[in-house]
Amino acid sequence: MKKIMVFIILLSFIFSLHAQKANTSTVDQDKKMEWWREAKFGMFIHWGPYSILGGVYKGHNQNRGGAEWIMNRCKIPVAEYQQITKGFNPTKYDAEVWVKLAKEAGMKYIVITTKHHDGFAMFKSNASKYNIVDFTVYNKDILDELAKACRKHKMKLGFYYSQAQDWNNPGGSVARKLMREGWPNPDSTRIDAYTEANKGYWDPAQQTATMDEYIDKVSVPQIKELLTNYGDVAVLWWDTPTQMTDAFAEKISAELAKYPQIIQNDRLKRPNFPGDYKTPEGRVPKAEDIEGVDWETCMNIGSSWGFKSWENAWKPTEVLVRNLITIAARGGNYLLNVGPTPEGEIPEPSVTRLKEMGEWMKINGEAIYGTQRSLIFPTWGECIRKDNKNNTILYLCVFEWPSDGKLYFNIDSEVKSATLLQNKKTLNIQKTTDGMIIDVPTKSPDAIVSVIKLELKEKLLPLKIVSNSVKTFEILDL
Repeated sequence: MKKIMVFIILLSFIFSLHAQKANTSTVDQDKKMEWWREAKFGMFIHWGPYSILGGVYKGHNQNRGGAEWIMNRCKIPVAEYQQITKGFNPTKYDAEVWVKLAKEAGMKYIVITTKHHDGFAMFKSNASKYNIVDFTVYNKDILDELAKACRKHKMKLGFYYSQAQDWNNPGGSVARKLMREGWPNPDSTRIDAYTEANKGYWDPAQQTATMDEYIDKVSVPQIKELLTNYGDVAVLWWDTPTQMTDAFAEKISAELAKYPQIIQNDRLKRPNFPGDYKTPEGRVPKAEDIEGVDWETCMNIGSSWGFKSWENAWKPTEVLVRNLITIAARGGNYLLNVGPTPEGEIPEPSVTRLKEMGEWMKINGEAIYGTQRSLIFPTWGECIRKDNKNNTILYLCVFEWPSDGKLYFNIDSEVKSATLLQNKKTLNIQKTTDGMIIDVPTKSPDAIVSVIKLELKEKLLPLKIVSNSVKTFEILDL
């Protein structure tokens, strides 16, 4: 009997330790994600030597996809692309201007492509001479300048790194694209047959090393350089894990384990390396697909991630603001992309829209920052939730303004006050058997979206981030 009791006590102790460990893990994860969950809005920057081409090759506009994919889609030989790269000379690049623009737009973090799929490192690298310092006439480390500007202006900085795809450093993987997606090459049939037989590669120079060698000699060493040479790194943003294996991902994860504070997305290697958050791309997902998880939508202001000289599909500011609102209402972050020119300037249409978003955020930012999903879906717009110490605030973002001055809303809680953020005007509330009617002006005070701050007398039950093991979103090549 005593042995049984001792066994029970020992078992209880073990379970207790496991429970404590689980609780500690949850608390640590919440602490790690705290700044990111509060930030809500960030700037994505796709920049590299592909900007020189601007989506045009052999006099033809690239047929499909973002301009950063031009080397692959147009099947530009390695030697030719490298010759183009040597002329990369962004003399108008000013990190301070970029960071100030992001801050003015209301953004709280920046993620920049340190190496995209073309294999060109936008930083000084000892692992590959194919980098901006050793390979170009520019001969300066743009990441170093950006890191210093971010520290100066208290902007979080994250690094995008293509861990698997690399079309210039031998051994990197290649996602196969058909020749018709690039330009009308008369030799398309032969090239498509070659890429089909060679795992997507179109140039023998790409196959002079194995992917094992690439991971060991380029990918892992460059990740080490990024982690050690630029101060605090906030985010590592992986992409397109083509031909990645769990063994390759383990080598990268071993380095990341030394920096537990760094937040990672879910694209290192699926499904066994889920990262810290989900990454729906180019769209706002359905609410049911991202309920209870951390997530971030990355999206272009135009139609391409990298600079496209013939861009003509710029999203209106109203669409961008409403995307931000809907994403916040569903508990996510908005990572909005700009594609700088080869000279190093952010295109004026992007600048204009970011400044206009910043003006809206100056008045309505409290409805975005530090908020969470509300699980309330009004027909006229979005409802965003923020919890204070003793009560909850709901921000009613009205897309379809009622012309009769009556906004209908239903919630089973007592309301302390209703205020328009635009002019701080207090609004009258009428209680009905079907909910409440908020008396509003007959015309929306804000041309984009007006927000009503609804302060409740109580604090609603907490909503939790439960896991990161829900739907995996497709990685698009847009």
